[in-house]
Amino acid sequence: MPNPELYKWYSADEAISFFGSPDAGRHLCNGQWVIFPKIAICLTEIGPTSKHKPKHKSYFGSGAQFCWVADQPYHVSDSPLAHFVPEEATASRNKDCAIRLFVRPPQAQKYLYPGELAPSYVLQFSLRENRGIATFKLEPTLPSSVWVQLGPLRLGDLDVVALDHALDRLRQPTTVHDRLAILQRLIEFWPGPIRPEDGMTDAEMTSQPLPLPLCWWYRFAGKRTEIMSGQNILFVPRDFQNRHRMLQIVNDRLLFYVENQGVYQWSTLTEGDDPPVFGCFEGRGRWAKERVTLSEHLILMCLFEAVMCQANYGASAAWLDEDQLAAVVAEVPPIAIRPLRWGGTRFFAGQGAFVCVADNPADDEKRWYSVSVGAKTEQPLQFLKPLVDEKWEWVAL
Repeated sequence: MPNPELYKWYSADEAISFFGSPDAGRHLCNGQWVIFPKIAICLTEIGPTSKHKPKHKSYFGSGAQFCWVADQPYHVSDSPLAHFVPEEATASRNKDCAIRLFVRPPQAQKYLYPGELAPSYVLQFSLRENRGIATFKLEPTLPSSVWVQLGPLRLGDLDVVALDHALDRLRQPTTVHDRLAILQRLIEFWPGPIRPEDGMTDAEMTSQPLPLPLCWWYRFAGKRTEIMSGQNILFVPRDFQNRHRMLQIVNDRLLFYVENQGVYQWSTLTEGDDPPVFGCFEGRGRWAKERVTLSEHLILMCLFEAVMCQANYGASAAWLDEDQLAAVVAEVPPIAIRPLRWGGTRFFAGQGAFVCVADNPADDEKRWYSVSVGAKTEQPLQFLKPLVDEKWEWVAL
């Protein structure tokens, strides 16, 4: 029996017929799953990829990740809190059952075949909505050109030359306004474009004094919280439903940014053109002066969130040695901003590839590094392919 061809379009009956008679399989979840003895077929409509908004349709989380969203409170297995998805699709119940994926954008009549899914190890269930999400690894990685055809992926600005030129300016003396212009260029490359309504008005901001870089940010794109808050959290002037995410005055300093589990916190002065930044572990002990100004910190945090949360393609490894790290960054220039005290975190960017490196705890014999690489498309990351081995936990190239 022939297999479906990658990135070709098929009707539902054509897709199912590659693996058996449409009448012979078990049809579950309103026909989104068809189960044969050794094959599970997922045929589903996909929606836009949104990193931080509620999901109501299935979507690609990255080029190598597919998330199937239960659009109704299905009950198709006996697995606790996983009853919304067929047991053949989950790692705990899958017994050598291959999973084939077919997807279509809204209003399309046929489904595209992007490849196979590994059994899901990550299942999220909402008791309030009585629905869930199953996350799968997709093989092979979905090409960005195909993803664009499906509709949800909008690549936006791909002018890496202009962005590299802007970041190179950091190697020369710059003013705070220069650095904010660089930050704006970085934002417009990654999540942009920014609309006038994405900024906060004076009425929406706090009445307390704020340093220039934070005033600029809130007025420019303060309502686009996903740009600076994904892995970590940039506080906002007002959020009365989540007061723990509001700007706070702590020991005469402005607490404005925090690691997502509160392990590390950052503060700055309440006024000034570009005041220094201070860091503290778990809010205990004395605040130590960081090696960056507030505008530099915002640039680094935009880079951090882009690599960790916004990149469609990339790879990550928790333990690389110095030689392996050197090979990764050999052709990716370092960002000319001093590392953060938090993990010695530093950044590299060039030709559309972005790298975040953090120091791991010291070892008596050698140094180790945690490395995350990201990009908007797969093309800038092809240099990584010969470097990736079993040490890399996540790969979407």
